[in-house]
Amino acid sequence: MNVRAAALTVIEAALAAVEAERGLINDLNVYPVPDGDTGTNLALTVRAVVDELRQGDEDGVPAVAAAVTKGSLMGARGNSGVILSQIVRGVCDVWSASDLLGAHEFKAALAEGASAAYRAVKEPVEGTMLTVIREMAAAAQGVPDSFALDKVLVVVEEAGRVAVEKTTDQLPALQKAGVVDAGGYGLLVLLRGVAEGLARVAAGGAGVRGATLAPRAPGAPPVTLTQPSELSRYRYCTSLLIKGECVDRDAVEAFLGRIGDSALVVGDERLVKIHVHTDDPGVVLSEVLRYGAIGEVEINDMHEQTRARDDRLGAPPEAPATVVVAVVAGEGNKRLFRELGCHAIVDGGQSMNPSAAQLLEAVETLAADEVILLPNNGNVILTAEQAAGMSRRRIAVVPTTSMPAGLAAMVAFTADDDAVGNARAMENALRGLRSAEITHAVRDSEVDGVVVRKGQAIGLVDGRLVTVADDLETVYAGVVQAFAAADAEVVTVLTALNGSPTTAARLAEVAASVAPDLEVHIYEGGQPLYPILAGAE
Repeated sequence: MNVRAAALTVIEAALAAVEAERGLINDLNVYPVPDGDTGTNLALTVRAVVDELRQGDEDGVPAVAAAVTKGSLMGARGNSGVILSQIVRGVCDVWSASDLLGAHEFKAALAEGASAAYRAVKEPVEGTMLTVIREMAAAAQGVPDSFALDKVLVVVEEAGRVAVEKTTDQLPALQKAGVVDAGGYGLLVLLRGVAEGLARVAAGGAGVRGATLAPRAPGAPPVTLTQPSELSRYRYCTSLLIKGECVDRDAVEAFLGRIGDSALVVGDERLVKIHVHTDDPGVVLSEVLRYGAIGEVEINDMHEQTRARDDRLGAPPEAPATVVVAVVAGEGNKRLFRELGCHAIVDGGQSMNPSAAQLLEAVETLAADEVILLPNNGNVILTAEQAAGMSRRRIAVVPTTSMPAGLAAMVAFTADDDAVGNARAMENALRGLRSAEITHAVRDSEVDGVVVRKGQAIGLVDGRLVTVADDLETVYAGVVQAFAAADAEVVTVLTALNGSPTTAARLAEVAASVAPDLEVHIYEGGQPLYPILAGAE
C-alpha cells in the first residue's frame, strides 16, 4: 500500500466516523453559538481532504502531507473546520519530515497540531476543541517512544474522552445546556476514526476495524432542549478563501475584529482562509477583494440555524414502526447490534439461553406494536417463537442461528417497514450466509471421522467440522479457505481472544495470505466459549 492509499484509508475512516455521528455533534453545538452545524462543518472539512487525495496522483510522504494540508485548508468550514485545518497542518508539518510514523513521530505531530491550533485563535477559550487537542497531545508525551502506535492511540483516546467530559464544567453555556463541547467531541470521534484507519493500514488494508484498540467508551448522550436557545450576537457565519501575492493577514484579522467575532485568519501570504461572525457579509467581501481573488465563499444565517436546531430538538421523537429485540452475548457484540439499530438486547447465547419470559419482558419495554426477534442461536429459536405466540404484539421471529447471522439480518432492517416486511428482507439477507465457530475441544473425541484431542482448536462451518489444529491461527486459516472455496466475498469476524497470543491484526494477515480477494472485517465481540465466530456472504 503506497503512502497516498494509506492516507486515504486513514482519512476515509475518520470521515466515516464523523459522518456516523454528525447529527449528534450538530445537536451538541451550543458554543460559541447554538447554530447546530459543527458536525456538518467537520465532515465537510474532512471530505475535502479525501477529495483532494482522490483527485491527485502524488505519492511519498512530503507530497501527500502537502495535499492533506491543502485539502483541509481549502475545504475548512466554520469555526470548527478552520481550527481542525490547523491541527491537520501542524500534524502534517511534522509527518512530512519523516518516512516513519511510530510513537515518537505521532507524539511530535500531535504536539505541533495542538500548538498550531492555539496559534490560530487570537483569544483561546478553554472547554473547547482546543482544550481537547491539548490534553490529547499532553497525554501522548507521557507514553514511551518504545510503545507500539496502537498503544499510544489508546492512551490518547482515553485522555480525549476525559477532556471532553470535563468541557461541560468549563463553559457556562455548556453547563447550562448540560452537554459536552461539540467541537471537542467531534475531534474525539475523528481520532477514533483515525485509529481504525491506522489499524487497517497496519493489517495491510484487509478491512480490519478496531483490531488493536481497546473497547470504545460510550458516545456522548442524546441532547434534549430544556429552553429556547439564545440567538448569537451577530447573524451571519462568513468564510472564504483569499488567493493573492502578499496577503496581509494581520490587517485582515484587525478588520474582522472590528466588524464581528469568532474571527480566524489562517494560511500563508498567498492562500488565506478567513472565518468571522458578522451582520454584514458584503462588507467582508468588499474589504478582502483588496488583497486578491476570493473563492469558496460560504455564508450561513446562524439565527435561522439556531431556530431549526431548537425545532428539531424540541419535536417529540418519532416512534419507529418496528423495533428489534436480539439475544446477544459479549459487550462488543452488543455494541455492534446497537449501532445497527437494535432497540433492546437480551443477554444470552450458547450455554445461557434466555427464557420466553425474558424475551417478552424486553418486548414490553418498547413502544411499538411491530417487533422483530433475533434469537441468534439455534437453541433459542423455539423459545423466541413461544414468546411471540404469548404476546399481543405483532412479532416476527427471524431464525438467526448465530451472532454473525444476526448482524447480517440487522443490515437489512428498516425501522419504517412493518414486522412482516422486515422479516422477509432479513431472511433474504441470510440466504447463502455461512457461519463458523472456532473453539477448543473440551475432551478427546471423534467428529465427522476426525480424531480430536482435548485442548485442540477446532473449526466448524455450518455445524460441520472442517479443520483441527493445535493453534487458533491454523484453524482460522482453514475456515477462511472454506469460505473462499464457497465463493464468499465478505467475511465478518467476531473475536474473544482474551490475552491469546493470536491478535486481530494477526488474523487479518492470515486471511490476506490464504484468501487475498476476501473482504474481511474484524471486530472485538467478547462472546463466551468461542474465541472466534465468523459469517461469510
